[in-house]
Amino acid sequence: MHEPRSNAMKEDTDSFLDELKRGYVDSGEIEHLLRGTDISVLSDFLDNWSVIKQFEKKFYADGYPKVVLCGINPGRLGAGKTGIPFIDFASLSKMIPGIDRNDSERSASFFFEIVQSIGVEKFYRNFYVTNISWLGYQHHNKNVNYDQLPKAAKAFVYRMFRWEMEYVKPVKIISLGAVVHDTVRASFADTDIDVSQSLPHPNYCAFPKNYDRCKAQYLEVIADYMNHGNTR
Repeated sequence: MHEPRSNAMKEDTDSFLDELKRGYVDSGEIEHLLRGTDISVLSDFLDNWSVIKQFEKKFYADGYPKVVLCGINPGRLGAGKTGIPFIDFASLSKMIPGIDRNDSERSASFFFEIVQSIGVEKFYRNFYVTNISWLGYQHHNKNVNYDQLPKAAKAFVYRMFRWEMEYVKPVKIISLGAVVHDTVRASFADTDIDVSQSLPHPNYCAFPKNYDRCKAQYLEVIADYMNHGNTR
């Protein structure tokens, strides 16, 4: 795995994505570790690679924010297609010109409502959004989360996530969901990164009975960190 380069240089936006892709996809390591399990990698997002790079240039060209919102891993109907965490094509079409797909996914719809409430550019200036695993997984057309992977595959995912965070250099990681919070706290117990806070996962929030309460909680937490210690 290549060593992370500086977060300050605009041209590094492309190389960072390319290095993530090399580590996760081109190396073939994760597929090797999943061999014999009937768990496959969600790879449709690779068809959207040019748009993923366009998204990064549009919102992260000046560097990556120091507060991270971190989920589990991409799912089949949302980020597993777009390659952009918590963003489905219906949401992406409102951010990037020329997107003519309207595929929607429940948790992505909830998340994008939060983003729109803040303002898209303002939101991404202040928060770097990612997942523990950059890739998504499926078994018999059902999502598989990183914590359900074989031990060696999980170790690979954790190593890659640590590498990603070494590049971004966050001061705070806000976990989206209890499973993520456990992983983040264990992974960064030996660092100065603040990993104390979590929010409910957007999939839980998207259920009607949880929607309003979760939305208020998200907006309250996000407001607390907007433009506070969040310089790139």
